[in-house]
Amino acid sequence: MGTEKVLLLSAALIFGLYLLVMFFITRGWFRLRVIETKPSAVRVSIAIAARNEAKNIITCLESIAAQDYPAHLMQIIVVDDASEDQTADVVEGYILKNPGINLNLFRLKNNGGKKAALALAIEHANGQWMITTDADCTAGREWISSMVSAFEKEQALFVSGPVDLNISSPVIDMFAGLEFMSLIASGAGAIGAGFPIMCNGANMGYSLQHYRQLPANAFNAEEASGDDVFLMQSFKKQFGSQCIAFAKSPKAIVYTPPPDSVLQFIHQRLRWTSKSHAYRDVPTLFLAFVVLLMNLAVSLFVILSCFNVEFLIPTLLLIGLKTFADFPLLMSYAAFSNKLYRMVLILLVEPLVALYITFTGIAGQFVNVKWKGRKINNA
Repeated sequence: MGTEKVLLLSAALIFGLYLLVMFFITRGWFRLRVIETKPSAVRVSIAIAARNEAKNIITCLESIAAQDYPAHLMQIIVVDDASEDQTADVVEGYILKNPGINLNLFRLKNNGGKKAALALAIEHANGQWMITTDADCTAGREWISSMVSAFEKEQALFVSGPVDLNISSPVIDMFAGLEFMSLIASGAGAIGAGFPIMCNGANMGYSLQHYRQLPANAFNAEEASGDDVFLMQSFKKQFGSQCIAFAKSPKAIVYTPPPDSVLQFIHQRLRWTSKSHAYRDVPTLFLAFVVLLMNLAVSLFVILSCFNVEFLIPTLLLIGLKTFADFPLLMSYAAFSNKLYRMVLILLVEPLVALYITFTGIAGQFVNVKWKGRKINNA
């Protein structure tokens, strides 16, 4: 059998696996119930681990202060993670100007990192639910209400919430927005399918009572990143997949800014993939392996077609097939988040995403990257 036939057969087998995975994830997304926001009298703690966010933290705090959730039931906790700018001073100033807001500031005494900052927030939390976001994020007025409604309607112990990029450039939005949307949609669909694999720390929550029943090191403190996924996996291992839900409501969306540059984008994705060697959850490992294989196959055929025109038709066919597998989930999620315009460039975005996922998926296992001045080790 010739090399070309071997490559084609391998690509066909990989696509078969990928199609099966996407079928279950897409079905999981459609099985999720839409969350209707309802009044609640549950006390909530909101944790923000902030490092070098002096220019963003006020916008984030104002977004939380403007929530329609009863103010006396919200406790906001900001932990300054050894910032090298004026983050803590800015928060202190905000507290002085807004004495009616239940806002507490704590400072890490050492350079402990985000996981240590979140652990400190948990020590001081007095709510039934802990909801976390990032210091550069904003949300609509019904964010907290929607997350609490998800807890109560789904009888969940851990809730993953939708996150979207707050982008002003249409060109960047078409690429980065669609790519980011695919990550959130896949995580949501996997939860609906019964095998939670990922979430985003910019919008998630959990029962503090049940968090305190988890074994020590629920955040996997040995890893510099991954506080969100490792904590979700700890809940899953301790209480089962049925304890994890997704807040399927546009009102629950939290908005985060995109990377400032292509280099920062690559660094961010390398940071995300650098923790994958520490995963022990079988569904997570299997999905990551199949997705990497699919994108590796597309990348290989794209590169081969640049040198040999005979690979052009198989390459276009493979891109078309992958788009066919991805389209139902992305189309539905785009409608859910009111971002249907992002689907216009999906055929162009697919090969570009495949190339960068292949690169970061492999390089992330070997390259140490920095995040906010800190080196992220992957070993």
